[in-house]
Amino acid sequence: MSAIAEPIACRQAQIGNFKNLRDRIFEVMGRMLDLDLSDRESCLEWREKLETDTFNLVVVGQFKRGKTCLINAMLGAEILPVSVIPLTSIVTVLVYGEAKAAKVCFKNGETADIPAESVSDYVTETGNPNNVKGVSEVTVFYPSPYLKDGVRLVDTPGVGSVYIHNTDVAYRFLPRSDAALFLLSVDQPVSSAEIEFLKDVREYAARIFFLLNKTDYLSDEEVSKALAFAERTLEEIMGPDNFKIFPISAKLGLRAKQNGSAEELSASGLPRFSEALDRFLAKDKGKVLLESVSGNLLKLLSRERLETELKLKSLGTPVEQIREKIAAFESRKQELIEERNTFDAVFSSELRRLVTSELDPGIAEMKKRLTSEMSEEFEAFRESKNELSLKELNDTLEQFVSEKIQEHFTAWLELEDERLTGSFDAVCGRFAAKVNAMTDSLLNFSSQLFSVPFETVEAESLRASESSFHYKLRGDAVGLDMLTDSLTQIVPAYISGRWKFQRLREWAIRTADKKILNKRKRHMLELIEMQAGRARSDFLDRLNRSASRFRRRIIGDMDTVAGAITKAIESGIDLRHKGEEEAARIESGLSERLAGMERIRSDLVRIREELERQGEQ
Repeated sequence: MSAIAEPIACRQAQIGNFKNLRDRIFEVMGRMLDLDLSDRESCLEWREKLETDTFNLVVVGQFKRGKTCLINAMLGAEILPVSVIPLTSIVTVLVYGEAKAAKVCFKNGETADIPAESVSDYVTETGNPNNVKGVSEVTVFYPSPYLKDGVRLVDTPGVGSVYIHNTDVAYRFLPRSDAALFLLSVDQPVSSAEIEFLKDVREYAARIFFLLNKTDYLSDEEVSKALAFAERTLEEIMGPDNFKIFPISAKLGLRAKQNGSAEELSASGLPRFSEALDRFLAKDKGKVLLESVSGNLLKLLSRERLETELKLKSLGTPVEQIREKIAAFESRKQELIEERNTFDAVFSSELRRLVTSELDPGIAEMKKRLTSEMSEEFEAFRESKNELSLKELNDTLEQFVSEKIQEHFTAWLELEDERLTGSFDAVCGRFAAKVNAMTDSLLNFSSQLFSVPFETVEAESLRASESSFHYKLRGDAVGLDMLTDSLTQIVPAYISGRWKFQRLREWAIRTADKKILNKRKRHMLELIEMQAGRARSDFLDRLNRSASRFRRRIIGDMDTVAGAITKAIESGIDLRHKGEEEAARIESGLSERLAGMERIRSDLVRIREELERQGEQ
């Protein structure tokens, strides 16, 4: 087996069973859709979930630990730029694509397709110093097996470098991480900055893989000593049994894959790490998703079976009894609808509380902090620009204020969005649990009413919320005509060189300078207020839209079930008008439908049993 093929074969060996189960679930979905489900939309929704599920595998650590080189080694090609100086300044996300390509997302919401070879012009300090181009994120598309099945490799700026903004960017991406690759290095002991950063990483990442990079720099004995020291340090934070360190050489691994050297690849330590990572991606990530989807499919199937059973039962039930049962069902449904309306009012109240007790205080605290920080930054920046003319000073201050506000708001928005999303999910979860319980109560009532079996299956709900936030930073011009120019025009030329004019000119410059500073400061405060207002408006808009979609989905689900049950019960009456022969034919078709559902149910149960067994291995 070649060195290049080895990681792929390793991955396939690990995820083969889960991929097989995933394919079997897709096949089951196809058979369910062929049944002409009454709730076909839910089945399609979960098929999309299985197809598009993403998983952020974030590479983090102190600067110059070799994060970018590791990603290149994992992919087996020099996809991202590396350098001897602190390089990465923008988050770069690698996703699967049939061909190598790249896309830039800017802070103003615009996007642009770029050649993959031009990535360094946007993500490095050399090509984009201090992020003067206003880049939010760069996405690189590449056809690597590592990136299939929704896995996204994320390269973050290193913490602790001279570029403070790089550390800020790395911290801001943490809430979006599902698992982390935390890089250490044999040539430097674990630093206090790394320890502090690790504490934050641990708060967000469900799993952390520790890698001790650059083993090719030292002898085996020296590597063992560095590994032992790192283990002792990490044990104080993670506990004795909650971590494992993989000694690797990303540089050696990349070279091995490029040269096709199996011996070098083994010496790099990458295969051992790849095996552990693949096992995690297959079991932990795959298992949770497949369990979720299969559980929801069982829930749909259970409801469909009940509807079919009710249709069959109604064929053999006297019409008068059917009418009585319909009346009893409608009465119970109305009771639950009234109860649901009460919960809906509580749901709305909870959303209002989220705004008044979480969103508004968060915005107020942010404005206070940002006003203080920006005022200090403004003064420091102004002091460093004494050599500029008044016009240059005005333009430079305007640009500085705009860029800084964008930077601060971007950082705050990402963290605030994560926090509010969690609170919103919690509110939705409580409401969904109550309405789903009512829906199951209605199904159970129908089951008991006609003495037909019904199996309650627990499953999770979905939520979606997109941001529409965009910046509006450039305000009106200062509107200040340069006083020195005006004075030069109105004062006679023969006076312009005399001392009185010089004093007048100096006074004019001081006055203009003061006006510019006051105007820019006032404009800065106005921008902060405006951006805070726009942020609040955006959060409220997304909150309302998400809540409306969620409410329609959950309440609509209950209404769909109620309507399907009513239709199923009433079908017995309709069939009696079609004659015994037609009724017998329909009864036979319903029996075949039930048999098909039972086969699908058995397949789903077997899939879930296999998932459970593989999770225990």
